[in-house]
Amino acid sequence: MIARVCARTAIALALTLPAAAAAQESLPVEIGGLLRAGARAHSDSGIGAQGFQLFESRLKVSGSVGLVFDYKFVTRYDASRDAFRIHDAMVTMPLMPEFQIKFGMFKPNFSHEAVVSRADITFVNRSQAVTAIKPGRQIGVEAGGEALEGRLSYGAGLYNGNGRDVTNDDDNYLFTGRVQFNSIGTIAFYDEFVAQAGVSVGYSTDTSASLGTGIVTGDRSAAPRITSDFAGERLLWGADMELSYRGLTLSGEYLRADFDLDASLGGAGSSETEAYGGYAQFGYRPWGLIEGVVRYDGFRPALGADREFMVFGVNMYPDNHARFGVQYASALGDSPNAPTLSDGQFMFLAQVNF
Repeated sequence: MIARVCARTAIALALTLPAAAAAQESLPVEIGGLLRAGARAHSDSGIGAQGFQLFESRLKVSGSVGLVFDYKFVTRYDASRDAFRIHDAMVTMPLMPEFQIKFGMFKPNFSHEAVVSRADITFVNRSQAVTAIKPGRQIGVEAGGEALEGRLSYGAGLYNGNGRDVTNDDDNYLFTGRVQFNSIGTIAFYDEFVAQAGVSVGYSTDTSASLGTGIVTGDRSAAPRITSDFAGERLLWGADMELSYRGLTLSGEYLRADFDLDASLGGAGSSETEAYGGYAQFGYRPWGLIEGVVRYDGFRPALGADREFMVFGVNMYPDNHARFGVQYASALGDSPNAPTLSDGQFMFLAQVNF
């Protein structure tokens, strides 16, 4: 499987690069990509596949058209379909550093860990709360920018609310907004103390929405009203912080989703439920090459038992484009397995980002 995907990626690059080189003479075009491969092992043989895996494979084309528009197009390999599919497709109008408008399909500006590129997240996967609550990629429009020499950033958007579907399935929309403040700005030096904090909010009224992975504990298909066919109102909000100094980093994020369903989950009783959780992590990267990190990852789902884990990891960065990492997860108490974490789970990551 991995060999076939790598071959397809090479063919796609071979077909894309000549066209991009020709276009380079008239338009500035940049070609990039992300490849994340590795292995997964766990002590419970009943929770899914083990062995070597392809975590992520993407190709990116970006550039500018005149002085008005920037564009980015990303295609991603979908293992479930054994095919590449559109991941991002957006046009941005950078009117000024303090204000820009973006149209197309992209990640809403919600949650710190969610908006960070997958190439830059600390572990192989994002935390449970972020994976379950974040809205996922949407089609819509977003306005945002930076102020105070990069210390303050903001963004607010309006989206169809049905993910990658190209049309709106009802007359309702999803709104998200985020504000973040950084004490230094866009560039921080090694010996500077940096404090960063952000808040996020989202709201939508849905008729048939698919919610995030892990929003319930156990089989998603057993509770479609809160997983794949959600109808009702949802309010999403959260806060995050990060402190860093001389290679030491302390960070955390809390997210919550309040659901008001059109019909109760069990056919009787209250139609309101909630899901919330977050993470707290400490990391040390003394020389830039090696990083050690430990994370508490806890989540209370909308339905089912709570899930709590400790995750330990080591990352190595040979240069600006490559990364190797290992991580180990341990469940706290009698915590059940999560979609991306299990007791005794070991994962290895080899990543190239260009």
